[in-house]
Amino acid sequence: NVKAFTALGDGEEADEEDARDPNAMAARQIPPGVEVYEVNGPFFFGAASKFRDTLAAVSRRPKVLIIRLRSVPAIDATGLHALREVIDKSRAEGTRVILSDVHAQPMAALGRTDLLERLGEENLVGHIDEALATARQHLGLPDAPKPATWAPTVARQERRKEPRER
Repeated sequence: NVKAFTALGDGEEADEEDARDPNAMAARQIPPGVEVYEVNGPFFFGAASKFRDTLAAVSRRPKVLIIRLRSVPAIDATGLHALREVIDKSRAEGTRVILSDVHAQPMAALGRTDLLERLGEENLVGHIDEALATARQHLGLPDAPKPATWAPTVARQERRKEPRER
């Protein structure tokens, strides 16, 4: 499942689940020139094909493309290949690509490829709010207020939030 969000309000309508989700896109301001694609579920063959098809159907090219992976527990070679294609094509068209909310298994899989190097460390962020702030900075836009709600979406954030005792 792939959801698209833009400053124009495209994408899926907020639903009851979004109302309970402190990290829902409905609670965030997406600046003009930025598109957010959220992948839900394992990023395997079927999801990778749908992801590629969804992005290929977009006629306008955003200045910043955020790929949100908070609901992707695992990614395989097909998913990695789809990401590589999107990153390479987007960069060739002048679009900055930011990956957001990457869990441990997908992060390890990315680390075994050259994708992190291609993407650049500055384009890998831990939370959608950080991704949107990075996009605004890239576009020369002022900061936007953060939503009143926020919750970690990947295990790395939860550990950072509460330092371990030694």
